[in-house]
Amino acid sequence: MSLKQQPTTENTPNGITNTGNGKDNNSGNGKDTNPEIQNFIDLQMEKEKIRLEKEAGITSSNIQHFSAPTENLFTADQRGNTTLLFGGLTWGHEHLIEGAFKGLGYKTTAIPTPDVEAFQLGKEYGNNGQCNPTYFTVGNLVQYLQSLENKGMSREEIIDKHVFVTAGACGPCRFGMYEAEYRLALRNSGFDGFRVILFQQTGGLDQVEMEAGLEMNLDFSMAIINAFNMGDMFNGVGYQIRPYEVVSGWAKVVIIKKFIFC
Repeated sequence: MSLKQQPTTENTPNGITNTGNGKDNNSGNGKDTNPEIQNFIDLQMEKEKIRLEKEAGITSSNIQHFSAPTENLFTADQRGNTTLLFGGLTWGHEHLIEGAFKGLGYKTTAIPTPDVEAFQLGKEYGNNGQCNPTYFTVGNLVQYLQSLENKGMSREEIIDKHVFVTAGACGPCRFGMYEAEYRLALRNSGFDGFRVILFQQTGGLDQVEMEAGLEMNLDFSMAIINAFNMGDMFNGVGYQIRPYEVVSGWAKVVIIKKFIFC
């Protein structure tokens, strides 16, 4: 004999069959099944939600999620009249990388060394939360583009005939956000649409895209790697001989004349 109580069944006057558990079979969620009452409750809850959002300054109906900006393409047919810009390295590395780019057939210019004015431009047009080196590098690019404008080039011509190349990576770290910081400063300074191309850290030695203006293939990667290695070597030589300088600054002159521009 089972001790479990069996539910009782009875017929109610309205024709609905109820069980002995005291609940209506047609209302399994415990809510009133009258649609008019439920609609009234839902309407009042929505009105209260809107009131509370207004008090808190929230406008949920106007939420616009972030989407990456559309990048103007740098294609193969633009190489002949487009100059690649880069910077933020030592003078030795920049000269060697500039030579590597030119050896691959690209028009290339290394941006001058950042100064205090570049730092101030980075703070003016960049993100308030940037790290200190980024203020210099981002502001330096803006400063160089402004110098081109001061020499008579229009902003449209500057945007169409120049591309900035820098290293990057994925992720929320500062290194992964540099591209966005460059774009923000460029947009705020009036150069919206200026192209920023990343050489991805995680992309390996071959990052070719079909008809891309900058072919990041094996030749490109090896040329850049060799330029960096030789730049490190020249800097190391400079550190070794600089303490023995008779004339201040002569070590740099020797390295430039005898090694880089020999």
